[in-house]
Amino acid sequence: MFQSVYVIARNTFREVIRDRILYGLAVFGVMLVMFALALGQLSFSDHVRLTANFGFTAIHISSAILSIFIGSTLVSREIEKQTILTLLARPISRTQFILGKAMGLMGVILCVDLGLALILALILAGIDFEFSVNFGVAMFGVLIEALLLVSLTLFYGTFAKPFMTVVFSAASFLLGHWISSLDFFVEKSQSEGFRIVGGLLMRAVPNLEAFNWRSAPVYNLQVAPGEVLVALFYGLAWSLILLSATSIIFRRRDFV
Repeated sequence: MFQSVYVIARNTFREVIRDRILYGLAVFGVMLVMFALALGQLSFSDHVRLTANFGFTAIHISSAILSIFIGSTLVSREIEKQTILTLLARPISRTQFILGKAMGLMGVILCVDLGLALILALILAGIDFEFSVNFGVAMFGVLIEALLLVSLTLFYGTFAKPFMTVVFSAASFLLGHWISSLDFFVEKSQSEGFRIVGGLLMRAVPNLEAFNWRSAPVYNLQVAPGEVLVALFYGLAWSLILLSATSIIFRRRDFV
């Protein structure tokens, strides 16, 4: 099983690496990180923190875009080209196919994020930023969120067209970062209907703010190891649920 998943993941990694869209998104991410330095120069009082804050935000946005836009076509492209029939004719299950696709894309996102993090680190080192372990914690949170977004996008991609997959995934991304605010409005609302809908949304959409530690290295905040561990299990649990649901739906699809 692991050998089959690894082969699909490796081929997916190579396929995505050759995709022109990846290079466009990667250049976009580099430009955002570099723009962080220019933006920081506009602040005479606290340009270091402003540069770091915008830099981490740029990496986060780039990671989310990669997860959603490339993930939305991973499965549909195989179906349209009918190459999936050749793959599934081999001793490879549909669950292994989904896991391999997810791992391959995560490998690409990991490489891109590490590259952007290195560029940001070099920029911050040049302006005397005070590094700490929180730099790695912030990047770890971005990667956990990326894994969840990849799982979410693959889930939508099994029953929706690529465009609608992007729409659904982007909406889930925005809602996931708005969960805390939604919880506040639900508690204050006098409408029973809004409370019901809001409550359902809070349970149906993962809370992506659980992985948001991007302010920790900027303002030298302490992040408890227990918080990181809980967030890790939370992200892995959601990813496992979504990938399991994706596998179930995918097994019932007819490609002929």
